[in-house]
Amino acid sequence: MSTSLTVRTEIDGTTHPREAVLAWELDRARAALSLLKQRLGDDRTRELLTPDTTASDTALASWAQASAGRRRTAVTELTATGIDAETFLTWWQGRLQAGDRTALLAANPEHYLADSTGERVEIIETIGTGPTRFFLHFHDTPGDDTFPVRIGGTGTLADGTEILHVLHEFADTPDGLRIRLTVQFPEAAPDLLPTGHQWHFACEFTNWLEAAHAA
Repeated sequence: MSTSLTVRTEIDGTTHPREAVLAWELDRARAALSLLKQRLGDDRTRELLTPDTTASDTALASWAQASAGRRRTAVTELTATGIDAETFLTWWQGRLQAGDRTALLAANPEHYLADSTGERVEIIETIGTGPTRFFLHFHDTPGDDTFPVRIGGTGTLADGTEILHVLHEFADTPDGLRIRLTVQFPEAAPDLLPTGHQWHFACEFTNWLEAAHAA
């Protein structure tokens, strides 16, 4: 017999829909993941993920060499109300300058390491199908009337091979702000890298916007 599954949840006389249980699960999953990341620490995380980051180094270096400087671009755009660009940027850049690992790692479940205490941000996060270790150097990019604040970034492997470029653009709206997030990968990289990072951007910046709004 094939029938659809239905589950009824009742707690203290109140019936809760499946969406409520999933929301509870997501909240607890975030708490569990945060605890594990804190307990591991940076050194153990690097060690634990070395097989993955070594494989990623090899793949990204080969795609960069095959691309000969040519890049493929992907863009994610966000619109938020209730917070302006200055408020968000003050919070976000403040977290980077303070080396606030809790805030930086919480934005995305596939943020494994974010060390922003040096001139570059050391990052381990999923790019494509697995964790990648790279170093991101932010630099200002001249603005325009559409997006007055433009923050560029160049990501390299430990040996200096350039593997990505980002451009984060911010502009106020009458009731909030707009954010345009651009990433460029080597042209020879598979489709999963740019398309996956579009969703990666959407996840991390939405979570950062919520955290900045709540601060």
